[in-house]
Amino acid sequence: MLVARAAKSLTNAVDRPTNRMMQATESMSGFVDDANLEVEVGEDTSRAVDYLTADEQIRLAQARAGNARALRQFYDQHQSQVRGHLYRLLGPDSEIDDLVQTIFARAFAALATFKAGSTLSTWLYRITTNTTHNLLRHRFRRNRVKTAFSWWLSGRGDHLQHSQSDVRDEALRLLQHLAPDLREVFVFYHYEGLTLQEIAQIFDKPLSTIGDRLTRARKRLHELVTATP
Repeated sequence: MLVARAAKSLTNAVDRPTNRMMQATESMSGFVDDANLEVEVGEDTSRAVDYLTADEQIRLAQARAGNARALRQFYDQHQSQVRGHLYRLLGPDSEIDDLVQTIFARAFAALATFKAGSTLSTWLYRITTNTTHNLLRHRFRRNRVKTAFSWWLSGRGDHLQHSQSDVRDEALRLLQHLAPDLREVFVFYHYEGLTLQEIAQIFDKPLSTIGDRLTRARKRLHELVTATP
């Protein structure tokens, strides 16, 4: 609790977050696998001195105890590294400021699990990479759902000029005309955002079978869309 309060105080002092930033931090917290932030069980921690200098070990202990100055130094020392890595991974992304705060919030919360089996920089690279990977995965799934709706709009553009909810209702109505095995794959892929590999695992079917079902589902839906007056 002490570390959490100090981390919150530091975040406000370093760069007071907007409501949007705080919401982004909260939303991102569910995407990172906490296991990735911890050192694997059985790791040899006797070589910690090989990775951390005596001064770093002292400051790490102070940060774990919730020392605001030590946490501030941790942020100041590593924030340019984190920001630069994010830029190289994402380019000039509008969410980089939010991600920097998310990553340090998670790093502060995970300090107690850091067993010095690597340098602090390497540890932060791992958190940054995992956070970015999960963000991109989330965006990919979200964008594929948008693509599905765009597909419906392009197919019915001259007939259906209403809200997205109208398009969704029409899409669901047409989906009922698909065979169950085709409908399931289409819904999992376009609405739930799963990959073909994930769908194949759910149904315990070969990847080629799932791909074929998705192709047939799209073809049948195209026929239904163009045939509907």
